[in-house]
Amino acid sequence: ASTALAADRDSYQDTIGNSSFEAARNQYGLTKHMKNGAILHAWMWSFKTITQHMPEIAAAGYTSVQTEPMSKIKEVAANGKKFTENWYYVYQPTDTPIGNWVMGTEDDLKSLCNTAHKYGVRIIVDVVANHMTATWGAIADRWKKSEYYHHDCNDGDVQDWNNRYQVTHCKLLGLYDINTENTETANMMHDFLVQAVNDGVDGFRFDAAKHIELPDEYNGSQYWNIILNNGAQFQYGEVLQDSVSRDSDYAKLFSSHSKNGGGVTASSYGSKLRGALNSKNLNAGTLSDWSNSASPSNLVSWVESHDNYSNSDRESTGMSEW
Repeated sequence: ASTALAADRDSYQDTIGNSSFEAARNQYGLTKHMKNGAILHAWMWSFKTITQHMPEIAAAGYTSVQTEPMSKIKEVAANGKKFTENWYYVYQPTDTPIGNWVMGTEDDLKSLCNTAHKYGVRIIVDVVANHMTATWGAIADRWKKSEYYHHDCNDGDVQDWNNRYQVTHCKLLGLYDINTENTETANMMHDFLVQAVNDGVDGFRFDAAKHIELPDEYNGSQYWNIILNNGAQFQYGEVLQDSVSRDSDYAKLFSSHSKNGGGVTASSYGSKLRGALNSKNLNAGTLSDWSNSASPSNLVSWVESHDNYSNSDRESTGMSEW
């Protein structure tokens, strides 16, 4: 883990720079740059399931498909394979090889990317780079070093959400918070992402991005600069807006490591849009304001994801297909 792997594949050149990909993309009328297209959030679809539905996905006009996290994850035998009990375990990594019991194998991911590219569609994978599972015993030996984790807040959870240091250094819901100022953890995470891009992945969505410090904070942490240098063409972070979320700074960071795109989630806008749809009051004055300090070209607007469908707020659970 002392030195990071070099990326063998340039996702942008392998897609937009590839005549067969471009022919398929144009056939389905999909946008050239990922930032301008619609993303299908294929929540809890396995790699094989997404692959099987690729003809419909392209025909429906989706530029990209976003999958669940691909890292090895915790499995709780007592819960069996019950979806309602297990969906959140994909956000509790135990190790960083590609493949888990929800999504499938690394070969399944390669097959998915290969099929997607034949239809002019690109693949985004959700990545958990902030933490590991909350169960120490479940973490793989190579990640089981005390120095690989923050030990602030007496090894407890964030207490003050307006305290930037706590947000970036204390545990989130009891999950072991990766020491992102450690070069070895950065290199291990980087190599995991490079492997995915080499397998055909085109972009990443980073879960809990605001919980990882920026390069100008806390001893000049280089975690983001190391892990984002992976060959992907589109990368964005989940940054839920609040008083310390530094939205525009994260947006610039992700954009600088993407080609013609990249940025952060427009979380306040998503909430406004869901409210407008629920109330059937599509007021142009309200919806024309992004309510974000980041540039609109670096914002990803989402109406629905697992965060507002299955988490306790259930903001979108009752929404109809319309």
